[in-house]
Amino acid sequence: NIPRQLQSGTDWTRPLKYLNLYSNSLTGSIPENLRLSELYYFDVGRNNLQGTIPADMGNDFNSLRYLHIDHNRLSGSIPETIPPMGNGRLFSFFASHNFLSGRVPDNWVMFNKLVQYTLHENRFDELGENNCRYAIMVFCCNFCLMANFSPHCSLISTSTSDL
Repeated sequence: NIPRQLQSGTDWTRPLKYLNLYSNSLTGSIPENLRLSELYYFDVGRNNLQGTIPADMGNDFNSLRYLHIDHNRLSGSIPETIPPMGNGRLFSFFASHNFLSGRVPDNWVMFNKLVQYTLHENRFDELGENNCRYAIMVFCCNFCLMANFSPHCSLISTSTSDL
């Protein structure tokens, strides 16, 4: 499990800036009320985490630039608080290979800051319209796929390039 000591109200002597729990066979869920306002990097990818993405995560991670929650068993939708998290300066958001569903939020405050954005292998049924106004970089396998969307969010062209 993700340690409860990270939740708000605990006696932390120094603010945490980097938390990498990648591929540690963690179970349970991502706790609410983490309130890690100075955290820059949060990676819990390739674990066995279940449950939903806490909605308060987007409000509490003020300095976050890297959010990696991929390859877990997370379900539900991506909270609308995620795109503006880190004061809209999120560089990397990995949420692929989960059981996420519903609408992909499109309220990205500073879309030009987002460099890595992976959502494949989920169960989404709607891509928010503002996601379609930009060329979205999707990483798959060993190449980069640049996808262009029409105003109605249907895929109209792709091109590949080496990273």
